Amino acid sequence: MGEYNPFATDELWRCSYLQRPSGKASLFDDVPEIDLPTLDDSDLISQSPVYKLDLLDLTAQHEDSKVELDVLDGFPSSETTESLSHHSDEQDDIWALNLDSLGDSSRLSLYTWEIFEKKDVANTTRTAYLSEAGSEAFNAALMPSDDSAGVLPRDISLRALCSLALGRSSVFFQWDDIKQSFTQTLGGTPTAGFSVLASDSFTAELMTYAGLYRRLQAYSSSGSPRKNSSAVVLALKRSLAGVLEAIEGSIVACTQSVQTLLQLQYATRLPRQLLQLLDTMKAAVDGANSDEAAICVLADTIDAIVATNNDFAGVLGVMLTQVSRPWLTRLAGEVGLIEQSHLAFRAVEETAVSGDGMSTSVLSEMPVPLSSNSLFTAEDQILLCETRATVKLLRTHLPETARYDGHSLDPVYVSGLLLEAPEQQQQPVLLEQDVWTSHQAQQQFYGAIDNQMSSTPSVSQLGPPDPVHVVASKALTQQHDPMQHDHSDLDTVQKPFDLLRPSIEVQAQRVNGFLLRYLFRDCRLRHHLDIQRAFHCLGNGEFVSRLCTALFSEETQSAERRRGTLSNGKTMGLRLGVQEQRWPPASSELRLALADVLSEVYHSSRAVVKDGGSKGDLPGGLSFAIRELPEAEIDRVMDAGSIFALDFLRLQYAAPAPLDAILAPGTMQKYDEVFRFMLRMVRAVYVAARISNDGGHHQPPSVTTTTARFALEARHVTVMLMSYFVDVGIAAPWLYLQHSLDAVERALEAGHAMKVGISALRDMHEHFLDSARGRLFLKRKQQAIRTAIENVLIAMFRAVGIVQSETDSSHLALAYEAYSAAVVQLVHLLQAIADKPFRGHASSDFTDDDAQLAGMLLAKLNWNEFYDKRQQ
Repeated sequence: MGEYNPFATDELWRCSYLQRPSGKASLFDDVPEIDLPTLDDSDLISQSPVYKLDLLDLTAQHEDSKVELDVLDGFPSSETTESLSHHSDEQDDIWALNLDSLGDSSRLSLYTWEIFEKKDVANTTRTAYLSEAGSEAFNAALMPSDDSAGVLPRDISLRALCSLALGRSSVFFQWDDIKQSFTQTLGGTPTAGFSVLASDSFTAELMTYAGLYRRLQAYSSSGSPRKNSSAVVLALKRSLAGVLEAIEGSIVACTQSVQTLLQLQYATRLPRQLLQLLDTMKAAVDGANSDEAAICVLADTIDAIVATNNDFAGVLGVMLTQVSRPWLTRLAGEVGLIEQSHLAFRAVEETAVSGDGMSTSVLSEMPVPLSSNSLFTAEDQILLCETRATVKLLRTHLPETARYDGHSLDPVYVSGLLLEAPEQQQQPVLLEQDVWTSHQAQQQFYGAIDNQMSSTPSVSQLGPPDPVHVVASKALTQQHDPMQHDHSDLDTVQKPFDLLRPSIEVQAQRVNGFLLRYLFRDCRLRHHLDIQRAFHCLGNGEFVSRLCTALFSEETQSAERRRGTLSNGKTMGLRLGVQEQRWPPASSELRLALADVLSEVYHSSRAVVKDGGSKGDLPGGLSFAIRELPEAEIDRVMDAGSIFALDFLRLQYAAPAPLDAILAPGTMQKYDEVFRFMLRMVRAVYVAARISNDGGHHQPPSVTTTTARFALEARHVTVMLMSYFVDVGIAAPWLYLQHSLDAVERALEAGHAMKVGISALRDMHEHFLDSARGRLFLKRKQQAIRTAIENVLIAMFRAVGIVQSETDSSHLALAYEAYSAAVVQLVHLLQAIADKPFRGHASSDFTDDDAQLAGMLLAKLNWNEFYDKRQQ
């Protein structure tokens, strides 16, 4: 017999050595001699298909039997073979037996199946095959030598294996803390009734299962709260503990009725599958560095498992809900659905969003999952980010409005969210120092203790059951009993944020209404926007006039400090363009020249006078300052006759909170870019308007004629450019912004649900700025148009310098010709952009909007096709 296969032998016909003590030398009893005729095919076809055949009396012992088996080799002897062949020749037809030749009919009798059992014959109850001899014979066959360790009794081995299925050590299986696995103390010793191969295979499978159970149990029990513990990981450990408890209960219930190893193997089949899923979830969150990343990768893992129609999808779904509960609770606190004082976990550090116009002190960065965006859609991210920022603003600036007293910003009902509510104390807690203050307090203290100790413990006092444990127990029970299996509540997995989205949507509309009213009414948002329009965009005529006087007028007193010269009280200015003026001015000169321009213009406006504004401070610290320039632009500023001479001058403004969420530093940088460009155009218009007065009366007629033509064209070009920039570039987008803000205020006054929040206001304002910058050709893709405009202004300033200093008509003619060529080049560029069909050409730097804008500027500059004719 083979070592591991009891049927791997070719001599099963031999008698087992276990039967030899009975005295029989052969495997079978003596076989009676039966004479049977040999049948031919023709005889079988010719005979009738049905004949009656009386069996011989097989119970009689035929002493003259000639059929014997050779015990030594197990084959019939030659004499026996010849005898059988002789008898076969004597009778040809077995179906044509002469029954009368059998003798007296009285010898015939009826026989039953009990007669064939031959119970009265010795050794007839012993089987001749090892596979039918029972476990005792099989166990004896496993011990061919005396040095064998034997086999383990089935009952003892079964008890040890049941303990192993629960992850517990026993005398046969010990847990190794270093290897983190179980080891077998009696390796190679099979269980009774099993071969070594079958026993080792089953034991190895169960040890692997028990090792996984033990490791997960150790992982789930190591979740002691620490300062830097992740709330999601701790929740995962609690959920794992609930599932492991359900598995333990299922195994304990099954082992009470287990009688064989096959039953134990079947009892651990489903728990093994569930343990493998738990191990997959544990491995998924091991590399996560934040709660959002852990939930994201966990949700992706569960979605992939559920997609395979796994039977434990419901368990995984409940686990995902429970694991996400701390994170959802934190989000609920951040958006104002619950009080943040109830949150018992570490808040995530907030970092600012760079370059998106959001204030670092107001809006925190939206946590984005590391793998796929399975937690939030793009709309969810916008909703959550805006609602969280809005609630934070209200808590910072309107704490009375955001209090949770059931009146103002009380939390709405959070449907479907399993939030951890703070524990409610049933009885008032008496501090130790208060117990002995009065006799009544002492009686109350002793009465509470007496009631607690005399009350009967009940399950309800232990708290609600763990949902994960309940669902896991139900899933394991129903899987063991297919007749009770119901997929209706076990195979659904809901994404974590789906539980919170409806409540956040309602909360967003409520807090948006509170914040927008605060921004429009209390913070005067539109007033601060008007300030940017008036000063940064040069929309206030009085400011432009006073600024031109302070910067360019020769009638003002120089702000440069000179030794021995006293101020006469006249208006001071920088006197840009005057030849004896030093350039660039010092910072003290700049402050003296522009000190009163902003203050006087701001306080002279009707809105400030009406509101009784103070004349001391300007909103946002509005003031002039010096811009930091790169090294390449400093040389251009040093030239007083250059169009870039005022690029160092900037307006400084810092919006107060919470308006800095809209007028953020990045937004103010765009305003500064607009102011820088518009200040160049103001100077160009100012200089072009005074060209005709710069020349003297003693110049030659040719020079006077050229100067007049140049002055006329320069005035036309600069005025048309300024008109386009003011009307089309700034006024049109500003009017659209005002209409949008009017619609928001009307909705607030009507009490409508506000889907528009602070992000929408920011987007409205950013759209105005982006549109204005595009119409002023300040974007990078519009570099060609902007360069062409700068070339026109540079050529104009060169010609103006020649008019002021030279009398040679040839120099002026060359300068005038260069100026005209620059204007023609600008006109042709605008014409090419306006005529080219850009729609459908994604490779082009210009769009249809650029073509429309180019056409509008072209209509102002070349309305009578003057420069087209001049080019010809």
